[in-house]
Amino acid sequence: INILQAGIPIARIELVDELSMKQVNHYNETSYREEPTLFLEFHGNEAGLKQDIEFTKEIVFDHKCKEVAFETETAARNKLWDARHNLAYSYVHSYPGKKLMSTDVCVPISELAGAIQHAKETLDKVGLVGGILGHVGDGNFHVLLMVDPNDKEEVEKADEINESIVLYALKRGGTCTGEHGVGIGKRKYQEEEHGAALIVMEKIKKALDPQNILNPNKVFQLKDRS
Repeated sequence: INILQAGIPIARIELVDELSMKQVNHYNETSYREEPTLFLEFHGNEAGLKQDIEFTKEIVFDHKCKEVAFETETAARNKLWDARHNLAYSYVHSYPGKKLMSTDVCVPISELAGAIQHAKETLDKVGLVGGILGHVGDGNFHVLLMVDPNDKEEVEKADEINESIVLYALKRGGTCTGEHGVGIGKRKYQEEEHGAALIVMEKIKKALDPQNILNPNKVFQLKDRS
């Protein structure tokens, strides 16, 4: 958050939590620190990059960062980013027989740290295996949950975690989804998030799709509000 507030022009900033780093090491046979990790990418000319990187180092070490790994060669950079890109596969590989359920929310940057902390506490309290990752530069983060779809208790726990994370985000000016979309799963949160604006959306839907044949009942269910 302080990096963004400082105005440092970062091209990418991604979060991977400690459990997810452990999964990455197991899957890729790497030895990264199994602690919350930020992956950053900088673009620019040599002089500008040097200044941005040094400024970023000052900020992260002020926040008790233990190590900075920096690469300029394409192959080495790709290896670092593989840790983030292969994350979903690493979870599936580590928990055979379970399915990956992913949910996401987006909050104002000022609320991001609290939202991530809340998500972590919720995972610990409910007791379901899950990791936190995200494109935190825009306030969007994901929670990956490993669930046995045939285990009713685990499915209920996953729903509980999802609802807790979504409601926390909505109460702080966020949205129920940053990337995944509303679909059917988060349809029930639309009225709380959008209020009376939902009526306008429904009217537009009825005007453009009077037969309700285009993705029916996605995002919201049409209601007779007369």
